[in-house]
Amino acid sequence: MKVTVLGSPQAGQQQLFSLLTGIALQTIQEKPLEVQTGICEVKDGRVTRLIQLYNPKKSTYARIEYLLLPDFNLQGPAKLSIFKQIKNADELCWVTRYDNAEADIASFISELVIQDLMLAEKRLGTIAKDQKRKFSEQNEKEKHLMEQCKKALEEEKPLQKMSFTDEQTKLLKTYQFLTMKPIVLVVNVPENKIKDQGITKQIGEKFSLPCVCLSVELEQEISGLDQTDRVSFMKEMGIDEPAIDKMTQLTFAGLGLISFFTVGEDEVRAWPLRKGALAPEAGSVIHSDIEKGFVRAEMCKYDDLISAGSEAKLKELGKHYLKGKDYQVEDGDVLSFRFNV
Repeated sequence: MKVTVLGSPQAGQQQLFSLLTGIALQTIQEKPLEVQTGICEVKDGRVTRLIQLYNPKKSTYARIEYLLLPDFNLQGPAKLSIFKQIKNADELCWVTRYDNAEADIASFISELVIQDLMLAEKRLGTIAKDQKRKFSEQNEKEKHLMEQCKKALEEEKPLQKMSFTDEQTKLLKTYQFLTMKPIVLVVNVPENKIKDQGITKQIGEKFSLPCVCLSVELEQEISGLDQTDRVSFMKEMGIDEPAIDKMTQLTFAGLGLISFFTVGEDEVRAWPLRKGALAPEAGSVIHSDIEKGFVRAEMCKYDDLISAGSEAKLKELGKHYLKGKDYQVEDGDVLSFRFNV
């Protein structure tokens, strides 16, 4: 799944993308009209703690693919490319500067609403023509749904704020409406505002969207330090973790994903999984053979494992479980699989 990063000119999205993916800022700036692609690890403190517990030969965090779009300038040459990429995105990450954040976010959402309204009107026109040629109950249902969407959009209400049945949601996904996509807001603030939780609360509540504040300049400084200096610097600044890590966790959750863990002396690893997935599907994330030959999943909870201090102690406490194919995996589950192929 892909998260698309975009923002108005000079909002800091290029620096943010560089921090997320490790791609040099100069490389990004050399091709301002091209879509950039990179991979980012989701820094999860639970993985770090499991690494300390197992001291494995290898460790792997969950990963997300990020795309960076050209500046969101509707008068510029990249306009068509931008909307095409937004349409294909699984999630949007809008970067804005603190001094004009609310107006900038409102303008961006308004553009998405306009695009969706045009799509709904176009579809209603097509349905009307089809109904004249041959009446269809399915078309009539779709017409009613499109009229609902059109009414909401005319009231400048994003479709993600609407309530739809499962059948309607499935149909709407085929049209890739932009305001149906999850959005994470990133506010690029001055260094002296990084501890101001009121900014995040105010903007998040105003737009009913997840929001994180960060200073791109400060995050760049933190990322350039070695581990020891980083810890000291963050402690001095009163920061518990880099804001960039909080942002990746927000985008990960926004994609509808959870993490489960596999552990051992060879490797500690976080695996991304669709929220609501059953144990065999979790196995398939590791290898398709596990799902095909699924027998049982051995499961314990991350918090229980950390509290017990070892798997042996956990079993003594009776907190190590066997789960069947109907078990719905939860965020933070530590799993191993029994399978036969």
